[in-house]
This record gives sequence, C-alpha cells and structure tokens, in this order.
Amino acid sequence: MTEKTVVVVDQFTKRVGTVQRRGWYPIGSNPTIETSNSWDKVTVLGAVTDNGDNFYCWTEENLTSQQGIWLLGALQERFGDELVVFLDRAGYFYNRDLWEHVSGERATETVGDSSVACVRGDDEGEEHLDVWYFPPKLPELNPVEGCWDRLNEWFKHRLIPDLATLKQQIQRGLPT
Repeated sequence: MTEKTVVVVDQFTKRVGTVQRRGWYPIGSNPTIETSNSWDKVTVLGAVTDNGDNFYCWTEENLTSQQGIWLLGALQERFGDELVVFLDRAGYFYNRDLWEHVSGERATETVGDSSVACVRGDDEGEEHLDVWYFPPKLPELNPVEGCWDRLNEWFKHRLIPDLATLKQQIQRGLPT
C-alpha cells in the first residue's frame, strides 16, 4: 500500500466594495462615506496538503457540483492520484454527483444517506481517492479557515473598486 497525500480544501468569497470600519471623528461633524457592495465577486478554492504544498483557483460564478468534481481532478493532477481530500459540507461538495464521481456508484451504503462522512474511490483502479467530510458547523476543524482569516486581515485596509482589482489583490494576498 502506498502512502496517500492528505489535502484540506475550503472556499473564500470576496466581493467588490468597501470595507466598513468604525472611526473617530470631531464632535459635531457628520461624516458620510459612500459605501456599496457589488454583486461582483470572486470565490477562491484553496487546498493545503499535509506537507504544506498549496493550490488555489478561483471563479466569478457560483460554485456547483461540477466545479467540485473539477477541483478533485485538479488536485489529483497537482498532488497525485493517491489522495485523501477533506471537504466541508457545502452543497457543491456534499452531493450525489461528486460521490458518484469518486465511488463510481450513484447509491451505495456510504453514499445513499444524508450522514455521509466518507466516500472512497474504487481500489481496483489506478486512482485511490478518498473524500472525507468535516462535521457540520465546525469550521475551526478546517486548517484552511486560518488562511482565509489572514487573507481577510490582509484585505482590511484596501479599497476594491472593481473586479479586475479584486483579482489582482487576491493574487497579491494569497502568499500571506
């Protein structure tokens, strides 16, 4: 049996707009700041391995199960076929299409119920992909959440006026 690489995945969404913060103003002044948040957004999918390698990709679209399946393929291409991937229970990761992609079966004992904790790939093929799910409502178990906290902190003092700037800033901020 070969050793598998462990990969933890999470997503981060950032919208075009200003960041509102409290501030100090002179007594009697009435400061107004125009703020708006746009529908324009970028969702970043980030993956970190047990040895610290990382992978990031993003989209302007809402995430779907097809993008979840695409991500699994991209992770296998980047880190090899022997993977254990940890995902949260977001709808684009926690669905029958993705389970069928991994296990090759639409309904099995491990895939057919609503309490799926793990879906294992076919051990007879060349690829050995296992997908495990974090328990619901426990984001602190996912180490990638800490990456997003740092990225949010990095964005704290930056104005993002448009989508092109947002994409540039994400590329600059990800190394943090």
